[in-house]
Amino acid sequence: MSEWPASKLDDLFMEAAETERKLPSPFRKQKMASWPQYKLTWQAYGWDKDAPVKLISPTTREVTRHDVALGFALLTTVEDRRLIWAVAHSAAFRERGPKWTKISKMIGRSVHITKQEYISALVRLSLIIADRMPEWARIGFERANQHNDSLH
Repeated sequence: MSEWPASKLDDLFMEAAETERKLPSPFRKQKMASWPQYKLTWQAYGWDKDAPVKLISPTTREVTRHDVALGFALLTTVEDRRLIWAVAHSAAFRERGPKWTKISKMIGRSVHITKQEYISALVRLSLIIADRMPEWARIGFERANQHNDSLH
């Protein structure tokens, strides 16, 4: 059985939040009835500052690890789950990490208490997983790490 310390869980949820952002929208966008305006020169292609930036689609490994993270999140309490996902989503695609001030205002506690509660939630989840790691998590984790093992 593989171990899931709090630091690994933190990395897993941060990656899962980024993967979730890469997934296609669940709602279909309205089709336009006319063509949008576009630049007429071929040299202007791809260099428009106002053009929307499109995210890369997630890989199968990322989606598998996302599924593992979703399953692990279901093992925790609702409060822990909300805090873990709030931290993960606030840190997605940010080099500076989570927006602790925004999260602490959202839950009505100080920044230091919010950080401590987040770490405590990850430690509790780590202990829950160590106590009873579900079969689907073992299979998902092994599949997700097969690619990593082949790279090293």
